[in-house]
This record gives sequence, structure tokens and C-alpha cells, in this order.
Amino acid sequence: MKNKIYAPLYLLCLLFALTSCNFNSTYINREEDKKDAEKVANEFYKLLEKKEYNKIDPFFSTQFKAVTNLGKLKKFLSATSDKLGEIKSEKLDHWESKVIRGSNASAHYVLYYIVERAKFQAKETVTLTAENDQIKILGYNVNSEGFYK
Repeated sequence: MKNKIYAPLYLLCLLFALTSCNFNSTYINREEDKKDAEKVANEFYKLLEKKEYNKIDPFFSTQFKAVTNLGKLKKFLSATSDKLGEIKSEKLDHWESKVIRGSNASAHYVLYYIVERAKFQAKETVTLTAENDQIKILGYNVNSEGFYK
């Protein structure tokens, strides 16, 4: 009689244990993740080089758009180009990535560029995240001595 009572109890406990488990794989600084993020950043930089600021909207995450006025962003990009000069080349200096696959999936990438511009050199950081199975820009930062002159 006791075995009949304990068997369903054990199965119930096993069921709770299995449903509460999270199965994730974490990848830190994996080369293929860098390449995926670079594709997005390279397309973004192509548009910046051509000054096609009206085409950049799809590159930004909803989180970015929630806190940033895209009209002001376009003015910032135009003013940056005026102040520092047009982009001559960009070179990836270093990068970081953390991609989690599984039940709690997420992805975060940070690309650090040295950007040669017509008037001044800039250090630019592009932060990206995964959103609906696409990599989108979460942040864009430009540092240059040219802003202080």
C-alpha cells in the first residue's frame, strides 16, 4: 500500500524538478559571434560614410529607440561628421561578446573601433544586443579630441 502512495509522489517531485530547470549554454568572446555583430556594425558604418542617416532606423533596438529621439540622433551624426570630418576608415580595435543559448537566451556584444576621420581620429563604441533573432544596436558612443577644439 505504501508503494502505491510513494510512486506518484516521487513522480510529482521529479516533474517539479524537471520543469524548474533551465538549460543554457553560455559563449564568451566566440569568434563567430564577433563576425555576426561586425556584419551589423559594418552596414551601419557604410550608411554613416554615405551620410544616409534616414536609413539607419532599422539598425537600432527598441530599447535604444525608447530612450533616444532618432531625429536628434541624426542631428548628432551630422554634427559629428561636420566636426570630426568624414569617415575615411574604421578598424576594429577589440571586442567582447556574451551569448546565451537556451531557455534564458540573450546576447550582448561590444565592438571598439578606431575611426580615422578627415579632421580627427575617434574612438567609437558600438554596443549590440539580440532582439527577435536579429542583432540590433543598443548604444553608440563617439570619443574624440576634436569635440574639444
